Amino acid sequence: MKKMLLTLLIIMVVTSVFGQFARINTIRMIVDGTIDAQGGMKMSLKWVFPTNALYMQVKSAFPNPYVLLRNLTTFSSIFELTNTKVSYDDAKNSILVDADVIGAVVNRKGRWEFNLGKGAEMVHATDQMAIFVLVSAASSEEVIFTTMKLNLPSGCSELRYDPASGVFSFNMKRKNVSGNVAADVNVKVKPRIMSALYKVYGMPDVMNGAYWVAKFILMNKGKGDIVDLRISYKLGDYTSWSPESVYDLVPPNGAVVDLYYPIISSNVTQLRSQTPFDLQVKYSYKDRSGKTYSDTIIKRVQMLGVNQFEFSNVPEEERTGAWIDNFSNSPLLAAFVTHLDDVVKSFAGLVSQYSGGAGAALKDKDAITFLKALYDLAVHNGISYQTPSGFLVEYASLGQDVKYPRDVLRDKAGTCLDLAILFAAVSQTVRLKSYLVLIPGHAFPVIELPSGDFFAIESTGLGGPVVGKSATFEQAVEMGMEQLGKLEFGKFFIVDIGEMQRNGVLPPELPQLPSTIIKDWGYTLPRSGGTTTTTPQTTTTPQTTTGGTQPRTSQPSTTVVNLTGVFEGTYRNNATGQQGSLEFYIEQSGNNIQGTVWADQDMGDFTGTVSGNNVKITAKMESSAYGTSYVVVFSGTVQGNTIQGTYTVQGTNVSGTFQVKRTP
Repeated sequence: MKKMLLTLLIIMVVTSVFGQFARINTIRMIVDGTIDAQGGMKMSLKWVFPTNALYMQVKSAFPNPYVLLRNLTTFSSIFELTNTKVSYDDAKNSILVDADVIGAVVNRKGRWEFNLGKGAEMVHATDQMAIFVLVSAASSEEVIFTTMKLNLPSGCSELRYDPASGVFSFNMKRKNVSGNVAADVNVKVKPRIMSALYKVYGMPDVMNGAYWVAKFILMNKGKGDIVDLRISYKLGDYTSWSPESVYDLVPPNGAVVDLYYPIISSNVTQLRSQTPFDLQVKYSYKDRSGKTYSDTIIKRVQMLGVNQFEFSNVPEEERTGAWIDNFSNSPLLAAFVTHLDDVVKSFAGLVSQYSGGAGAALKDKDAITFLKALYDLAVHNGISYQTPSGFLVEYASLGQDVKYPRDVLRDKAGTCLDLAILFAAVSQTVRLKSYLVLIPGHAFPVIELPSGDFFAIESTGLGGPVVGKSATFEQAVEMGMEQLGKLEFGKFFIVDIGEMQRNGVLPPELPQLPSTIIKDWGYTLPRSGGTTTTTPQTTTTPQTTTGGTQPRTSQPSTTVVNLTGVFEGTYRNNATGQQGSLEFYIEQSGNNIQGTVWADQDMGDFTGTVSGNNVKITAKMESSAYGTSYVVVFSGTVQGNTIQGTYTVQGTNVSGTFQVKRTP
């Protein structure tokens, strides 16, 4: 039943990104659903934990098991459930759930459809049942193994499952039913929408669909069939009318649950404060005699400003008192980490200059040198911690004005969350994987080093010239690592920035600023510290001549360029014309170079040589899409800060050209 069924354990149980909890082998999920002829379903669900220790840890952290079903049973759910019962079973290390799913199966284009979720496999099917399995990786060492049995009503045939769409469908024999229809319609809306997350609301796959804007629920309370149900939505002036959702049939006592994921105009990013507007929902349907019924429903909602973040959209009446209730939106903070912003890149370039230009993503030592330079440069330029400013004070969910990294750099001040976002963004620019860790009352950044070790920094150690003396970098790291080691189960969120952004939680567009803005804001390098760039020097060596031994000046080394640093650009396939992004992280020693290369989503390590202005690089690449490896040879010429030339893929006819330029 969609991956929503797995979300809970991934977030709350196996969110031990830093290996805090005991190893889990396999978490079992057993689902049994009975579908009736009207499209409803009675569902029984059981989670089975592999060890009693883990089970008791979960039970201790969440004494009210309802919290664990937040995504299934609450306002944010894609499903509409009733008669929900949740309980712990100590004897079997299990959590048990029983519920009725309203409108689980709907009729479209003459077939009945159930949105099971992508990636499952139908392993057995008859006209009375279908059995599915799904294996999902929760981490590098743990998996969730799900089995689902769907019991079907009589008269079903032509069972199909499409793994790409996640839809299970079938035909079902029934007689058309004429008579009076009576539609009971309810529209639920999110009372507040974050303009910073406007892209998320239009993507049903993000967070397993939990960020719909409206949920349209129609129940047929009459005695005849409802046919040709059509639903469309419009969100103020920020969207056009959505394409119609069409349902062929809603039988008596049947239901339809339709979700609205709007494509919102980027104009919403111009909002700076809460702005009210109307959500319109228009719908129509017919009875078997052909009579048409229609209506429009209007709901008032608030669009938050581009810097405003609501930590939870769980309604007050559904709160259980658990900390996680008030911070369920935390993963969406990834949208504030703007490492592709030119302003952030410029500042990162200054950090790289101060750190000596070493490739931070290559070695732990270089990564730590970069992070120290980042912290010390922030101290030198007076960036300081400030207390947060909040809004939505009338709600327990709380809201906070969150700064983008460029805002922190402009103001030279930020909250613990703002500073954590800044550190994460700057680290991401040099390919250091970054996380935000949220705990009660606080947030701090964690950086993954090239070796895979984790490095926590207490970014509020920044005191600035006004607030007071800053902590040293070493003290900030000590405080951060101490906090990381004391995470309390059920009271933290670890936000994987890269993973969330790959899944669609993307930053909004921000206004273009001058390329000199970092300088304009007064950022400078300390007068001492860091390393300086050296140029080849001539040396004297003894030389024997007929006149005896006398000094001479030697010729410079054949290495006349220093390529240590980051180069970004593009490649082009000669045969197909395909273009893509290309990045090199280069470390040079004499005439030899090594490092890491990214070509779109593929990544690999390389070695190479430099002779004069000529460069040759041999890279072993790993394809993330196909799980295969291949070797690419790059041959190029250095011209100033640019390397350009040709590439070939060994053992194939694939070749092309490339050009990359050193980043600041």
